[in-house]
Amino acid sequence: MPAAKSPKISIVMPIYKPDMEVLEKVRARIKNQTIKSEVIENWNMPEAKSLNICIKKAKGGIIVVLEQDCLPCDEKWLEKITKPMEDQEVVVSVSDMYTPEWYWKKYSFLTRMLTFKELEIARPTMDARACAFRKRDLMNVGLFNEDPKVIGIDSDMYVKIKKLGKIVHTGCFIEHLHWLTPKKRLKMFYDYSESNGKIVRKYGSEINAVWRRVLRAIPVLGLPSIFLKFPYAKYFYYFPLFVPAALAEHVVWIYGFWMGFFSNRVSSRNLQALKNESQNLE
Repeated sequence: MPAAKSPKISIVMPIYKPDMEVLEKVRARIKNQTIKSEVIENWNMPEAKSLNICIKKAKGGIIVVLEQDCLPCDEKWLEKITKPMEDQEVVVSVSDMYTPEWYWKKYSFLTRMLTFKELEIARPTMDARACAFRKRDLMNVGLFNEDPKVIGIDSDMYVKIKKLGKIVHTGCFIEHLHWLTPKKRLKMFYDYSESNGKIVRKYGSEINAVWRRVLRAIPVLGLPSIFLKFPYAKYFYYFPLFVPAALAEHVVWIYGFWMGFFSNRVSSRNLQALKNESQNLE
């Protein structure tokens, strides 16, 4: 009896105004993986719509979502991230991530003060930047939510897909090479906080760490979560300069979270993507 064939793998990449140098690094790393895959890119659309277009085109039974600024750690990353999918009870395999110090040091001084926590390896519960799924599971839950009022598409997907099986971490990781300025970093804080507010209002206790998300958005009480992320052992001498940056993050997070929680407006992030998509179609 012939051995069963392994399911084909499709890497899907939603591309939006990329840093071409980083994108080429990601493409080159994908080409050098120990196992083969098809790669499907879709350009300059809202993230969820772009992902769904790629997923529908994909021929593989295993879908690996990879963002344009996420560099696989080595040539075995694809092998490691898809290995857990051999267990039929596993529905998502998740990568850890961090910003390497060599890249972080390219940021301006003020940006570095705002991004210390990016140096530590983060283990997201389920982050749609670098995860493996089964195509059939994504189709069964209705793919990623394309409602422009939703920006927490990974949390939204987590609530839907966790009901189908286990979400696991492989121990492999990606390097997050996302270029930031102080303005972009504060805008990112706002987008993430607004997303958290929207997702807490919609799903409540169905999402992971709901009370930690709410606590972070309460004046003063949310500060410890920021200060605990500071790398005291290595960068203790920067702490006095980090404090005002932490306070700025805290204020932005409070404002963004409660705007997302109480407002039903389309986020500025999605408005810009929708505008660009409309221009591309003209």
